[in-house]
Amino acid sequence: MPLFYMLTLKNRTNSNEFIMAARKNTSRKIRLLKKVRQNRPVPAWVIIRTHRQVRTNPKRRSWRRSDVNVG
Repeated sequence: MPLFYMLTLKNRTNSNEFIMAARKNTSRKIRLLKKVRQNRPVPAWVIIRTHRQVRTNPKRRSWRRSDVNVG
């Protein structure tokens, strides 16, 4: 999905598109979107395929507890 499309779409409930504030430069938005994509649980098919050896994402981050440090 093109970046400009992701930056401008309105937030839907079951979607990966997010609204970002306009007063950020584009490179910062790209870095924030990458962190949003990384902050996901492990897919169910991975848990099934690894016979439950991989259950959690060790890099999972809470928005309230930890900072993103993207500038």
